[in-house]
Amino acid sequence: MSPEPSARRSRVVMVEPALAQLAKLTANETHRLDRAIVAISVNPDLGIEVPGTLLRDYADEIDGVRVID
Repeated sequence: MSPEPSARRSRVVMVEPALAQLAKLTANETHRLDRAIVAISVNPDLGIEVPGTLLRDYADEIDGVRVID
């Protein structure tokens, strides 16, 4: 029997305002954000749906990161 295919990861794309914000982050802040982006890419259903949009609001209170995707 062949193994189950692995789930595909989400594709993460940064828009210009996000790139401008990234340029202002410290190395520690960038590391914390990277961890959140990896979590979201593995499980795109993380976070809470923003009503009336296709967006999700993800907050990692341990790392102190909030991502609207």
